[in-house]
Amino acid sequence: MKFNLLFIVMLLGLPQIAFAHPGHDHSSPYAVLVHFVWLAPLVAVGVLVARYMKSKKNKSNHSE
Repeated sequence: MKFNLLFIVMLLGLPQIAFAHPGHDHSSPYAVLVHFVWLAPLVAVGVLVARYMKSKKNKSNHSE
């Protein structure tokens, strides 16, 4: 529950104009690379959180 609340607060803290600002150019040859570089930390955090939740679940199953 705490994680969900933190995630919502973080999303609300992002300025909405940053999602599509005037300098956001998709016709650049580097646009795809820049998007992948931006998404890489998000994917890494998602993987770490998933592993943490899985290990936490496994520990609770072994203690029963």
